[in-house]
Amino acid sequence: MNRSSLGSIVALLVLMAVSACAKKEEQKLVIQTATIGRQTIVLDATASGAVEPINVVEVKSKSSGQITKMPVETGSSVRPGDLLVQVDTRDVQNQYDQAEADLNAADAKLQVSEAQKKRSDDLFRQRIITAQENETARLDFANAQASVIRARTSLDLAKQRLEDATVRAPVAGTVIEKTVSLGQVITSATSAFGGGTTLLKMADLSKVRMRALFNETDIGSVQPGQQATVTVDAYPDRPFHGTVEKIEPQAVVQQSVTMFPVLINLANSEGLLKPGMNGEAAVLVDRREDALAVPNDAVRTTREAPMLARTLGLDQDSVSAQIQAQMASFGGPGRNGARNGEGGINLPSGREMRRMMRGEVDLAPDQGGRGQLPSVSDADCKKVSDAMAAKPDVAAQLAGLRQKMQRGEIDMAALREESQKLYAALGVEPMVARACQQRGGATNGGAATGRAAQGGAAVPQAQGEFPMRYRSRPGVVFVKESAGFEARVVRLGLGNFDYTEVLSGLKEGDEVALLGAAAIQVARDSSAARFRQMTGGGVPGMQKQQGTTQGGGASAPPARK
Repeated sequence: MNRSSLGSIVALLVLMAVSACAKKEEQKLVIQTATIGRQTIVLDATASGAVEPINVVEVKSKSSGQITKMPVETGSSVRPGDLLVQVDTRDVQNQYDQAEADLNAADAKLQVSEAQKKRSDDLFRQRIITAQENETARLDFANAQASVIRARTSLDLAKQRLEDATVRAPVAGTVIEKTVSLGQVITSATSAFGGGTTLLKMADLSKVRMRALFNETDIGSVQPGQQATVTVDAYPDRPFHGTVEKIEPQAVVQQSVTMFPVLINLANSEGLLKPGMNGEAAVLVDRREDALAVPNDAVRTTREAPMLARTLGLDQDSVSAQIQAQMASFGGPGRNGARNGEGGINLPSGREMRRMMRGEVDLAPDQGGRGQLPSVSDADCKKVSDAMAAKPDVAAQLAGLRQKMQRGEIDMAALREESQKLYAALGVEPMVARACQQRGGATNGGAATGRAAQGGAAVPQAQGEFPMRYRSRPGVVFVKESAGFEARVVRLGLGNFDYTEVLSGLKEGDEVALLGAAAIQVARDSSAARFRQMTGGGVPGMQKQQGTTQGGGASAPPARK
């Protein structure tokens, strides 16, 4: 091959490499979008666990001896009174027969002693025998009575021992474990040291429970009485519904992870659930029906959103300015915004929420919800109660305001403004109404202050009427407009692994950018930039090669690839 041909091949290879690099630079990250719609959002806490019977009965025998009959096996269903184990009855039968004979002899002796006593009494009255002889006859009669009582007691004990040799089912259930077999010699549970021999274990499997270990980060959301769904490995497509019975107070630490056992009661009328089955338990924490939902892949924090601006063709500084302006429009910077670390959103503090639950916060703007409630009389509270009973629709709207506040749909300022209008429509003073509400309602025949008569709507007063968690928080999404993407701050509510409820900032039908791939690309570029900064653009462990001439002169620069 001549030199000109070799040069042509090298030129062609260089041209192809340059073309490939140019095409790679021209490729842009494709941003997918999703349409905002409504759906049901379910938040649940999940954990692994095993099925176990609720009440296990260990069956033992009060009699010792050899097993002569055992008609049940593991898995047998029994009813109360069914035969489980028959122990050899020869010894106890002999004891029973002997006790019965002793009782018969004692009865005969009693009859003879009674006849002798009567004759002795007659002879003593006729002064034929002495007093000492009469007393001897009476003492003999008393001893005969005592002998009968002892014989009767012995017979009763022998009868119990004979009955104890026949072990019957104490309750209805299923035999889940059998520890003895036919012909085995067992010891008594009452007389033998160590508690005797366990014959079998049985339990009622029509109702079982799952013992699930929940992480300590989720245990605060789990409460007795909540609905739960259990899926076992044996029936992956068959969910079983149950109820949380209790949360055990003692934590279990496994591999440095702290978990708490939660007992979930399950109906098992079909007998599908067996003790020891493994599965997953999901406890329903909260649920939103027909909620405006946004995919979690589209939501970013206010700090993360500006870094993704370039992947969408936007200027980072402009996006930051837009986010700050929108955050301020949510209520202005303040104590609550600074606390949440996102600035601007006027959310109530935890203390304010607890005071709202206890009914200590006034909804009117006069004292900001922090003033002392006035002292009220029964007449004042009756007036408030009558006003709410006369206008149940207004009382229902007043009750709904606090629910909106809890869901994050309105802030404290809007809450006080709207409630002031409703109190004015009722014709009552807000502070007086709150004082009566905290007092427990009107007396002297008035309806309860916190409940609207006829309409049945209640103004929440107790802590139990409020969920303890306040989930409203800000987020940033990029909405697709005709001119491109636009950063928009939204208020988010309940969320799970896939979707999050949108309380404000979006409407149904909006298209938002899915930024999962873009976030990965930004993180990769940022990591690569830090890597180049740390290594000076080279690869660790390797240095740039520099050639030297034999004459000691400077070498020529390396050829570019």
